[in-house]
Amino acid sequence: MGKIKLRAGIAMIELIFAIVIMGIVLMSSPMLISQASTSGLVMVQQEAIAAASSDIGMILTRHWDEQDTNESLESPVLGTAGSNALNEALDGDGNRTGRRAGTPVLSYRSFLTSLGDRLNTTPAGTVSFTAEGDRDDIDDFDGQTTTLSPPDASEITTTEVGDYTDTTLQLSTTISYISDAPSSGGYNSESMSLNNPFNSAAAGTSNIKMATITVTSGSHDAELKTNITLNAFSCNIGTYKLEERTLP
Repeated sequence: MGKIKLRAGIAMIELIFAIVIMGIVLMSSPMLISQASTSGLVMVQQEAIAAASSDIGMILTRHWDEQDTNESLESPVLGTAGSNALNEALDGDGNRTGRRAGTPVLSYRSFLTSLGDRLNTTPAGTVSFTAEGDRDDIDDFDGQTTTLSPPDASEITTTEVGDYTDTTLQLSTTISYISDAPSSGGYNSESMSLNNPFNSAAAGTSNIKMATITVTSGSHDAELKTNITLNAFSCNIGTYKLEERTLP
């Protein structure tokens, strides 16, 4: 009597399950591809934020103002049109002391240079990125615009740096004076309050400068359309003076 040889096959229920699983995978593919693309755009945006943060940190390492970059003048505190409480203190006879109120008598952070001169801060809006080339003080970066672009030699200009897939990302820098006056009370009061420094532009010069870098993009991708702004401030407290050693 002949033997019947059975071979393994696929049951109908198994075939149906396989088709369903393949369908789910195919339906999910566009979403997975879109998510991967979005992650790439977010990475580009994070790189732009990192570049802006690096720039603003570098700006804050510069001298507060052009007038305090001459080491022979001992980098004094500069005269401004800011809060009266921060201007030069008077002695009991009403004479100018050359020091800010509350500053120790022996402090070198005074309004007077080693030559006895008083220097005023640079007027607002007179120094900019396009007008100055030395980059030795914070003002010199006002108006600077950097475009982040791919490293194609035919596209790179003197204002373009970086290695980015989106050529529309721009870093715009603004330097401005902000209000240093309390909104209530005073610097000699037991209590006082201050306005939000990032929303209180000074009418003229003051004792606080704010550096603002805004990252913008003309990209059609929603993740890159959002403008991102980084703010940082620097105060008029004079600058450091390096110690020197005299050789015998």
